[in-house]
Parts: sequence; C-alpha cells; structure tokens
Amino acid sequence: MKNDKLSNFFELSYKYKTFHQTYKIIAFLMAVGLVYPNPSLYKFRIICIGGAIISVLPITGIILYDMYRYLLDHDYVNIIRHCTVVGPFLGGFLKMMIMHVKQRPARMIINEIDEDYASFNNMPEPYQRIIDSSIRNNLVYSEKAWVITVFSCVMIFPFMAIALNFYNFVFKSEPTKYMAHEVRKPYGEPEDRFNSPYFEIIFIYMLYCSIFYFINFSGYDGFFGICINHACLKMQLYCKAFEDALACSNIDEMRKRIVSVIQDQNRLFRYVELIQETFNIWLGLILIATMIQICNCMYHITEGYELDFRYIIFIIGTVAHIYLPCRYSSKLQNMSVETSTLFYCSGWEHVTVPSIRKMVIFMIARAQIPLQITAFNILIFDMDLFVSIMQTSYSMYTLLRS
Repeated sequence: MKNDKLSNFFELSYKYKTFHQTYKIIAFLMAVGLVYPNPSLYKFRIICIGGAIISVLPITGIILYDMYRYLLDHDYVNIIRHCTVVGPFLGGFLKMMIMHVKQRPARMIINEIDEDYASFNNMPEPYQRIIDSSIRNNLVYSEKAWVITVFSCVMIFPFMAIALNFYNFVFKSEPTKYMAHEVRKPYGEPEDRFNSPYFEIIFIYMLYCSIFYFINFSGYDGFFGICINHACLKMQLYCKAFEDALACSNIDEMRKRIVSVIQDQNRLFRYVELIQETFNIWLGLILIATMIQICNCMYHITEGYELDFRYIIFIIGTVAHIYLPCRYSSKLQNMSVETSTLFYCSGWEHVTVPSIRKMVIFMIARAQIPLQITAFNILIFDMDLFVSIMQTSYSMYTLLRS
C-alpha cells in the first residue's frame, strides 16, 4: 500500500522522481545485470542467473584448460594474463548471488530514497539547492563517469581487437587476426584458433562476455556510490533543518522541529545500517580481489612479452574500482563527524531553555561517533585502507617478481 501511494505521487509532475526515474542508467544496468532488488521477480531472477552462468561455462572452461596447459609449460606470464581477466569476470556472478540474498535491505534502501525524494518536493528553496547539488553529483560521478570508466576498461579489449583486425585486413596482404582475449583452442595447434568459423564464433562469444562484464561492474558499484551520497545528503539537510529550528522565536515550534531533526538523525543511522548489511560482503571480496588484480596487472605489464596498452587501461580501472568505495566511505565518515560541528555552530547559545539545550548536547555527542562502512564487518573502508591496499599490492608484485 505504501509503495502504491508513492507510485501515484510520482505519476504527477514533481521535480524529484523515484530512484529508477532519477538514475535511469544505473537502474537499467542493475535490472539487466540481475541485481535490481525486485521481490516480485524472485523466481525469474534465479532462473536468469542460472542461465547466465550456464552461458559462460564454455569460455570459462576453455580458459581454465588453457591455464592448465600453461601451468604444465611453466608459463606463468600467460597464467597471470588469464587470471587478470577471468577472475573479475567470474566475480560479477558473485554480485548477482550476493544481491539475491541481500535483496531485502537493498529494496529498503531504494524505498527510503523514494520516500525522501517524495518529501523533497515540499521543501523550501534553500533545501532544494542542497538536494539539486547532491543529485547532480550522483548523476555526474556515480552514474555517468563510473559507467564510462567501466566501459572504457572492459570494451577496450574487443574494440582494439576489431580495430586491429580491420587494419590488417584492409592494409596488409597477409593479415594477422586478433582475439578480444587470446586463448588457445583446447585441442590442436595454437594457430588453429584463427581458423574459420572457430575464430568468428569465439570472437562474438567474447564480445557477449565483455558486455556482460561491463554490465556487472556498472550497475551494482554505481548503486553503492548513490547510496552513500544520499546518506551524506540526509545529514546536510537535517543540519540545515536544525539551524532553522534554533532560529524560531516560538519555543514550542522550536522544540517540535528539533524533535523532527532527531527523528531524521535516527532514520539516517538505520539507513546506514542497511547499506552496511547490503554491501559488507561485496566490499570484503573486492578488497582481496583488487590487491591480487593490481599485482597481476603490474606483473603482466612489466614481465609480459610486450607492453600491452589494454592492461594499462585495465589497471587504472582496477585502482578506480577500489578507490571509489574507499572515497565514498571516507566521505560518509567525515560528513558524520562534521555534523557535530554544524550542530555546535547553529546558534544554540542563544537558546535559554534547559530542555532544548540538553537535546542539543545529546545530538552533538551522538554525532561525534563516526559512521563507518566496513568489509566483512571488520575492516573499515576509508582512504587509509586504500593506501594500505596499494602498498600491499606492490609488495605482492615485488614478491612475485622475485
């Protein structure tokens, strides 16, 4: 019933729409990537996830078998080259499974955003300027910039292969064929992979996998950034509301508004708990995977047979993939602590009512406890963790080289 009212509300021409109407690209990629938390599609999503896994089993089997053959030849460079690509690709399916398990808190996050956006339409102009800035930030960085980054890192492999194939067939008498990701045919000679129609089938198959790769790493990760930015927006708004409350001349109205701010503060704490519950497993997995991935990319670039531009782009995307969660989590932590300063500087000293002063003291004390996002409910995600990940990745790289 509550969701029906929200849907009717947003059918009208209001400035602020629902989550999927505001962030159309992320919502679409989440839906296509089978991570959009829609309880009514529970069974359908299970079937689709199973079908997606089955659809990539052949290429996964070919790559794993090729890695086994390289292991027999002690060719560790090509083993690492395969791991660099197939590891994150398979990790994308873990996101589907995690989101399937965590769909309840994820759905509650989206419902919370929808309810907030509905209430934003009734807020005064100063508040809407803060809201507009936050939504614009989400649209530029958490949606468009992130999608472009992932697209560039993933699709550079098939697009570069297409460009090289086109150039060779047009300008060379004996053209050389290039695959999106070089993998030998399971049986036969290494050059057999370039024979038709095997080459064409594998190329199209890898293009399909690249699109899947792009979708898996765009919607889910972009959703995390939007969730954190919305938490920061909530804090900005109730700090502004607290400042306006203290400016009231009527004591009863002041007390009523401050109580409303306290309720908003409690809602924020519950909202952050939902973010933590939804993403803590994923954050732990990417923490481990990113360290290995950066190490593998650096090893392949420096120890490979030739300098590969694709892997340079890929390592930049990998660093961005761990930097953004750390950056967003650090932003949440800093903003939560800053609210205590904003409360303190809101003009409470002009209020002489003891009961209101006690409420202010309580709010400041509670705001001094930083809100933190953790991986596996243990490791705090912040910029210090990002630096530690970079250092650990480099240490692993030097160990691998030795």
